[in-house]
Amino acid sequence: MKLTYSLVLFLLLAILSSKSYAQHKLSGSVVDGKDLAKLHQASIALLNPKDSVLVTFGRTKENGTFQLANLDTGTYKMVVSYPQYADLVRDIQVTAGDVDIGLVKLSKAALLLEEVQVNGKIPVVIKGDTIEYDAGSFKVDKDAKVEDLLKVLPGITMDGSGKITAQGKEVKKVLLDGEEFFGDDPTLITRNIRSDMVSKVQVYEKKSDLAVRTGVDDGERTQTIDIKLKEDKKKGLFGQAVAGAGTDHYYGGKVMFNKFKGSQKIAAYGILANDGMVGLGFEDSQKYGVGGSSNVQVMEGGGIMITSGGDGSDGDWDGTYSGGGVPRAINMGASYSDKTKDDKHKVNVNFKRNQIRVGNTSTYNAQNNLPERAQVDNNVTRSQNESKSNTANLRYDLKLDSMSDLTVNMGFMKSSRDNFSGSEADQRTLDGVLITKTTSKNDLNADQDRFNVNAMLTRRFRKERRSVTFNMNANTDQNRSKIQYFSENIFQSSGDTTLIDQFKNDKLANNTYGASVTYSEPLSKRLTAAVGYAFNSSKSETLNQSFDKDPVTGEYTVLDQNLLNDFDYTSLKSAVNTSLNYKSSTLTVNVSNRVDFEDVKRTYNNLNTTLQRNQTSVNPVFSVNYKISKSKNINFRYSGHTSQPSLTQIEPLKQNAQPLIEYLDNPNLKAGFDNSYSIDYNNYKQLKDQSIYFYVNADQGKNSINNSVRYDLDRGTQQISYVNIDKDNWRMYGGSGYSFVLQKKWGLKMNLGMQVQYNSQFSYLSSYTEEPKLNRNQTWSVSPNIGFSRYKANKMDFYISIRPGVQQMNSYLQPELNRSTFTLRTYSELTYYFPKDFKISLTTNQNYQAATKTLQSINIVNMNGYVSKKLLKDKSLEVQVFVNDILNKNNGVYRYQNGTSFIQTSNDVLRRYGMLKVIYNFTSMNRP
Repeated sequence: MKLTYSLVLFLLLAILSSKSYAQHKLSGSVVDGKDLAKLHQASIALLNPKDSVLVTFGRTKENGTFQLANLDTGTYKMVVSYPQYADLVRDIQVTAGDVDIGLVKLSKAALLLEEVQVNGKIPVVIKGDTIEYDAGSFKVDKDAKVEDLLKVLPGITMDGSGKITAQGKEVKKVLLDGEEFFGDDPTLITRNIRSDMVSKVQVYEKKSDLAVRTGVDDGERTQTIDIKLKEDKKKGLFGQAVAGAGTDHYYGGKVMFNKFKGSQKIAAYGILANDGMVGLGFEDSQKYGVGGSSNVQVMEGGGIMITSGGDGSDGDWDGTYSGGGVPRAINMGASYSDKTKDDKHKVNVNFKRNQIRVGNTSTYNAQNNLPERAQVDNNVTRSQNESKSNTANLRYDLKLDSMSDLTVNMGFMKSSRDNFSGSEADQRTLDGVLITKTTSKNDLNADQDRFNVNAMLTRRFRKERRSVTFNMNANTDQNRSKIQYFSENIFQSSGDTTLIDQFKNDKLANNTYGASVTYSEPLSKRLTAAVGYAFNSSKSETLNQSFDKDPVTGEYTVLDQNLLNDFDYTSLKSAVNTSLNYKSSTLTVNVSNRVDFEDVKRTYNNLNTTLQRNQTSVNPVFSVNYKISKSKNINFRYSGHTSQPSLTQIEPLKQNAQPLIEYLDNPNLKAGFDNSYSIDYNNYKQLKDQSIYFYVNADQGKNSINNSVRYDLDRGTQQISYVNIDKDNWRMYGGSGYSFVLQKKWGLKMNLGMQVQYNSQFSYLSSYTEEPKLNRNQTWSVSPNIGFSRYKANKMDFYISIRPGVQQMNSYLQPELNRSTFTLRTYSELTYYFPKDFKISLTTNQNYQAATKTLQSINIVNMNGYVSKKLLKDKSLEVQVFVNDILNKNNGVYRYQNGTSFIQTSNDVLRRYGMLKVIYNFTSMNRP
């Protein structure tokens, strides 16, 4: 905190002092060099001559005159541009007083032929919907990565986790020469490709594959950054090797290898570490395995898998590491992509092998505001979890002819998990009186095999936007688990004790097949219609067995019929989709609706009974995108969908994994309907590096399916059923941001923003002896933020973000427990470059949350840092002394609100340790 506040004070003082510098004006007129005709809207850009970074920009008036104000004294490179005229580049000296350069004469490019050679680069060019940066115009460290280059590009920001924002929108894809590199992990490019290999950086919103093929804009957009390599950097070998050894037996090693030969790209990596390095970047978009906060997992196509755990602490950990516990990782992968010169054939293959083991002690404390009283739930879990997985993916693109394209995607995953956990939990009144006490152990061994294939064929016709697309897919999923489960529950009010000691055998086999066809037809120059039909069939077999111990043999062979789930699930779905698309140069409107007809059926093999539902769903969508200008855009979107109840909500499965909870049937459960609204606005002034954006989203649930919970306050047990509530649930959230250059000479930027959230949810709550009472939980939060950033190569870089906030939680049934809490989050990173290639870097995360009635205030400060020195003639070797959690204040505590509860959790985290790292960047390419 002291470091953060000191930096903020330093920045404010520096800003105030900078205002004392003299500011001057540059003026002149731009004319045709032959007839002296005034040139209206000619552009005048002033660049820093050292690194070609844009300083200011302006355009001429109708009389051809221009004026650029607020200039510091010094030398500038002036670039004057006008369509069909050759660019003029001239050095300008600004001394004391204003400067009038008189007439600036431009010559038409057609008259110059080869007589005039214009030198100089334009750092930023807008080409239609694409913003293109010339990488060489932005100065970064000699051995910088793409990540460092992106930080200095106007309009692009990056936070400490590596998340990239461009023009106020989060970047979801990072491409290399227009192609995905190593699957869907953007950081494999940003953190491993050197910036000196890059020629251009392009930022645009990528259309969907279907829109690109058919020419029909479906409104889907993905904010994308495309890294274009220099031609002489597309052939050679490069990579990085990292080795580190630290105190308390910490270690970390990584090797990344890349080989490029034209369009052919080969890459491989390996990781062996226990210092928190478990992968190369973002988590996979597809989470495999059984996970989540429920003991009942509804698989794709409707199959159901029951596990004994409630969350990761109960043994249901799915192999995803997010900072809880101390990990040991052995991960590796390889990737290959290539294409023919005529782009007829394209192939992209990648393989990953991940193995991670995590030991953790987690705590859970919740203040639950129940009818008539509040109570506190406590849980401490100790776990040892290991996950292994092998995944492979293939994409093959074939251009059959100039009018036909075929894309085939295939994926395979094989994983296994070995999870053990032991928990001690209790429920108490606010006065500390014990209600229940639970001790449990869970030992799970599970494995999964999953395979999917998808093929899409598009045939275009001579008439533009007329096309037909066929899509086929098949998926198979096999899950098996064996669980040793023990639970002892002591009820204080009655003195009763319940004991569960069982062996569980669970199996799930799911197969899904589907096909669709879509035909598009242009109705006019700007209007296109499309109609489609889809069919999907899903079949699964589920078996959940629980065995008690035989008192004679001591073996778990006595089947518990009360907990047996043995059923087959089938789903047959047909869907009809229609859409209209209007597109002009500034306006895009999409209207569509999909109607689903589905027959779902669960057949119990052990009971000879069937649960069946026939259901019809509608899914309307309406979106409008208006491009006000090249850099100003507003978008509105509405979507709705019928929310059908699952068979598990109508008739919950038999389980005892949550001994204190009983789920009840509700055969009268009906469908609800969800509406979603969103509007967003972006205004980016590229040449001034200034952006304004805002977004508002609202989700409305009508006749929603919610919980009706009855509490036995004396025994601490619950009965839960799913019911329709004729009240609207709302979730609304929005935000805004304003980013601008605060001090050009220093490269200092400022960010101002605001985030607001509101939730209103209805449910029924009551005690066992009362009729259910309608309760409404309302929560809202407001969080403004202010940030400062500066990125100057080989000097000093910093980023500071301060985010105070207020949170409010209200409950109709317990108004006396309504609570407002204050929060404060700050983040800062500072890098300072010393002479002789020494560097120091510090990052600080701080999180403060005020106290509640039962939970104390928390203030977490986590500071990491290192000192490094580059060696060898080409600076390819770096020695780094790294310290994790310098202040030894990171305790892994996290607090949030959920319904009527304040919840606080904690996990083991990587505490303070020191590590010596050696980093070697190797290459066979010529360095600049």
